[in-house]
Amino acid sequence: MEKENHNIELARALVGETLEKSDLVHVDYYVFDRMGIFIPCTGNCGYATKANHTHPSYMITIYFDNELSQIDIPRKHHMATIVSPGVEHNDVDVNLHHYYCVMIEKEYFESQFKLYSDELPIFKNMQFAICSDVIKTMNTYAFECEKNMKNKSITLGAQMTLLTHWIIRSVLGEEMDMRSVSSDFAIAKTQYYIEAHYGDLLNVEFLANYVHQSLSSFNRNFKRELGITPMQYLEEVRIVKAKLMLRRMDISLTDIALHCGFGSGAYFATAFKKHVGITPSDYRKNHLEL
Repeated sequence: MEKENHNIELARALVGETLEKSDLVHVDYYVFDRMGIFIPCTGNCGYATKANHTHPSYMITIYFDNELSQIDIPRKHHMATIVSPGVEHNDVDVNLHHYYCVMIEKEYFESQFKLYSDELPIFKNMQFAICSDVIKTMNTYAFECEKNMKNKSITLGAQMTLLTHWIIRSVLGEEMDMRSVSSDFAIAKTQYYIEAHYGDLLNVEFLANYVHQSLSSFNRNFKRELGITPMQYLEEVRIVKAKLMLRRMDISLTDIALHCGFGSGAYFATAFKKHVGITPSDYRKNHLEL
């Protein structure tokens, strides 16, 4: 008997009417309702090898290897691409064992996207960055698909909503808003504070006092949990916020620097180039929203 998560009819509704079981012999796939996750394991997807193929759904591909990226990918993020329904594309050059493919039903994806923007672009393999923790949630979705637990439709529906919104926010450039949050409450509390007050004059002593820890313990715990120091985390958050503001021409570089807590345009330019590899002015030219 066919597993529910391997229902070829559900997969066909997302991938395409001509999809056959033989196309997926080398692929693990987990499909439920309006979302499917396809993970190549021993070879290529037969449907993906077809030249200039299309899908009736939105296709999001998340790569473990960022070598193909033409955009800057923040630490602990993966490169991803998105293709709209009906857009022809080719996948023959994809490294078979280093990506997850997510298919989301057209009507559902668009209904959720409109909660963020009135404009719905046609995506033609657009690249964007997405937090690596998304893979954990996708694995949870896959495991839940395989289990025959009571009310699993409720939990799968919740995970589908979370994944869809995580993807949409990342497509729109809010790649760090879904960054992983520490399981240590004091560190997580610090993360929330930094995200809300990144423009303030913060220092590590203030942050340690905020969570009632000694300076040495706070620094040690923060780096253990996140792999970087509190001040490095603060600077990363400021850079991400600045990148979002740089996409708008009506905000001057000086105003962006001050709003994001850099203090001066010179310090902003130096920090930005260190993280992104180009100057704020060049980033604006390359990413200006038209």
